[in-house]
Amino acid sequence: MRCTGLSVVRGVDISSFDVEVLDVIASDPSEPGARILVRVSGPAIDATGVGPGFSGSPILCDGRNAGAISEGIGEYGNKVALATPIEEILRTRPVAAASARRAPKLLRRAQPLEGPLTVAGLTTNARRLLARAAARADRVVLSAPPGPLGGYPVQDLRPGASAGASISSGDISVGAVGAVTYRDGNQVYAFGHALDGAGRRSAFLQDAYVYAVIGNPLGIPDLGAMTYKLTSAGGHDVGSVTNDTLSAISGEVGAEPPSYPLRATARSRGGGEVVVLDSRLADERALGLGSGLGLVSPLAASTALGRLLDTVEPVTFRACAGFRLRERRPPIGFCNTYFDSFDALADLAVAGSLVDGFDLAPLHMRGAAVSIEAARGVVDDVLVSARAPGPVRAGQRVPVRVTLRRRGGDAHRMTLRVPVPRDLRGGRHTLVLTGSGSENTQDELLSELADLLAGGDTTSSGSDEAEPRSVRGLAKAVAALHRSVGIAARFRHRDPRVVLPSSEVRYSGRATVSVRVLPARR
Repeated sequence: MRCTGLSVVRGVDISSFDVEVLDVIASDPSEPGARILVRVSGPAIDATGVGPGFSGSPILCDGRNAGAISEGIGEYGNKVALATPIEEILRTRPVAAASARRAPKLLRRAQPLEGPLTVAGLTTNARRLLARAAARADRVVLSAPPGPLGGYPVQDLRPGASAGASISSGDISVGAVGAVTYRDGNQVYAFGHALDGAGRRSAFLQDAYVYAVIGNPLGIPDLGAMTYKLTSAGGHDVGSVTNDTLSAISGEVGAEPPSYPLRATARSRGGGEVVVLDSRLADERALGLGSGLGLVSPLAASTALGRLLDTVEPVTFRACAGFRLRERRPPIGFCNTYFDSFDALADLAVAGSLVDGFDLAPLHMRGAAVSIEAARGVVDDVLVSARAPGPVRAGQRVPVRVTLRRRGGDAHRMTLRVPVPRDLRGGRHTLVLTGSGSENTQDELLSELADLLAGGDTTSSGSDEAEPRSVRGLAKAVAALHRSVGIAARFRHRDPRVVLPSSEVRYSGRATVSVRVLPARR
């Protein structure tokens, strides 16, 4: 059959192109539903073919909607693709065509033309961080501004128009973009494949602007060699995504989904410039899907800090996270000093995941905020050696003289008063002093974000007993992310204790000293 496809290839205007139906492929036991094998052509797409961003583009045959482009098969030039029948998209079981042939190898080779994760508002460092995490989760990340410089009007989501499904809206927007396949009143069907296949959803339904179709004839997504639409993220919020099936997403134009505000603020220590980013997170916690807090809050914090500094230089900063709940008057949260942004972002990811994953009592989010106070540069002191006086009695404090060397500077000394545990037995004991200025959590952060992108759960701590059982328990779990940094001391087989807190100097290195301990007086 000779048919017509509809999609936006530039701006917001819908273009048409030729679609030739080559065959109909019967459903494979390992794949959902039948597929239509098509070849596309015409001035609108001859130079690029089709790729991510075209998913959902409707195919009209003799004036009737036959389905939507949904999957690529790796053909050079991206002109041959698979389409999902309209019956499947409308969530009715299609009747297999009499001439359908079985081609299980072709179906298994097909890759959904799912829109790459499209983000708006991120700085270069935040984009790189997200891209590295996305690579672990086998997802592609594209970055684009929210829209053209002059803006664009709210679009009517009719067949062929670009549409987005997003978990966040505003200054930081994270979602995916495809095309509208079918419209029935206020009900919209799009994509022709799953967003995540999560079933019931409550995400932002948005319009989108297409900057261009980026052509690559190889069609190898894993290598970044693919044709795709470079679209806006964070378009106008026009309704709610309400369903996410294996064959399409659907939603309603009109009322927006439940959401709450997220504000990220970064300011220079002592006053001066302030950066404020305001976003809204789609609240899908009632559906067991969270609200994206563990993913978006670290990205918002990284972006706010990056815009404040406008460099990648070292920075010393204090970061505080606060979450306002209807069930609790004081916000829950934590504050820490950081000398490494990865440490701060990892804590934010864990805190957000704890809040999103809590479902053992009612929890109504009113808002979330991250505030950062930053000073350029980091002062580094390295522990070189330590000395302790003669015998000291358990239960008292031992004055320990430590030598430190400042990176790029001279050596200097200070005295630390280290408490000796009262129950420490008499005799010789090794005291270990360690700098605790950085936790080196880069890999941990990437794993957290990758799990969130893949739809995993990062809230478990290894056992059910660790899960907060009440709002009060949740508050304690989030507050436990507070840590003191500085110089920590521990006797062998004992827990470390920070004996010199520091918000100005990052201490590193390790020194040991032998201490003769006398039994505590009775």
